[in-house]
Amino acid sequence: MVKKETDAGDVGCVVPLHGELAVGTLAGILKQAGVSVADFVAKL
Repeated sequence: MVKKETDAGDVGCVVPLHGELAVGTLAGILKQAGVSVADFVAKL
């Protein structure tokens, strides 16, 4: 489980341990975690 601290409290989500993730799966994880695609790409 991955956790992110926010002003509203901790947000967590499960990330599958696959070599590759489907685009929809990744989009769902980012949405659940409250992370924008731009922020995600900036951290790569």
